[in-house]
Amino acid sequence: MLIKDLNKPGRILSLEETGCLKSGVVILQPGEEIGEHITKDREEVIIILSGQATVEIEVEDSQTVNVSQLVYIPQDKKHNIKNTSNNPLHYLYLVSIK
Repeated sequence: MLIKDLNKPGRILSLEETGCLKSGVVILQPGEEIGEHITKDREEVIIILSGQATVEIEVEDSQTVNVSQLVYIPQDKKHNIKNTSNNPLHYLYLVSIK
């Protein structure tokens, strides 16, 4: 069993600990974004811990996501996470590794 603190940004789980998952906490200030990227051959889950995010997948699909909501991002999809609110955004990501 592993117990991890979600109050600090950075990697939470590593492949050495799980074998097929990595995860971390990201904090974005108002107006910041993670940057468009692709998690090749990997599925990703985003869970909003506090704040509000705009999640873009393949540019044409953009949704506002709130606290306690989960976003599933399929493998090989270009995506970006933006904080378009006036408050800090804290989210947890989980990425599968094949």
